[in-house]
Amino acid sequence: MPRIYSLGDYSERLRGVSLVVGEGLCSNIYVIGREAAVVVDTGVGNRVNSVWPQLEELGVPPNKVKGVVLTHAHHDHAMGAFIILEKADPRVFVHTFDTKYIASRIDPQLVKVEDGDIIETELWPLKVIWTPGHTGGSICLYNEDEKILFSGDTVFPDGYFGSFDGDTGSLRAIIESLRKLSEMDVEVILPGHGSPVFNDADDHIRRAYHNASLLA
Repeated sequence: MPRIYSLGDYSERLRGVSLVVGEGLCSNIYVIGREAAVVVDTGVGNRVNSVWPQLEELGVPPNKVKGVVLTHAHHDHAMGAFIILEKADPRVFVHTFDTKYIASRIDPQLVKVEDGDIIETELWPLKVIWTPGHTGGSICLYNEDEKILFSGDTVFPDGYFGSFDGDTGSLRAIIESLRKLSEMDVEVILPGHGSPVFNDADDHIRRAYHNASLLA
């Protein structure tokens, strides 16, 4: 069964954020807030990772799910959105370049986002950082005050980064995206897969940028 972690137990700046770790090929699911919850990535949405049992365990019923943000449209991150939409009516934020894969199934809740857009949450605003490379419409979400980065499949802990060999992937683009992230002030990484980084996340990003650049 998916496991739930209260990230405020690990970092005070993440109080009110929960992590749902799915089973198998399933993205991490982050739940921000409780009264007007925003869900960042939604997992694969299969029988084992059906989202709602975990949201209900967190005290988030359908009427309190106000937003869903997909860092990209790959099925292991996006398919759980359709499970959420069976019961709730949130806005679903997706970068314009990735909407073509799922837009027809999300309208009218779909909100197309671009680099620099702001997504409000119960806890703090998140700035959309367009980080193509894994997909053409991959995004990260950044809060400057708390130095938190939801990094999707763009960058992972320990100098790893997302694959770039998919239909809209690009090594050149992911190197540029990692360069951009390496110039930001980031203390916490909340990645699409793997464990969060709670301190000195800048170092992990710089290592990923270095490692990707060696492939060019």
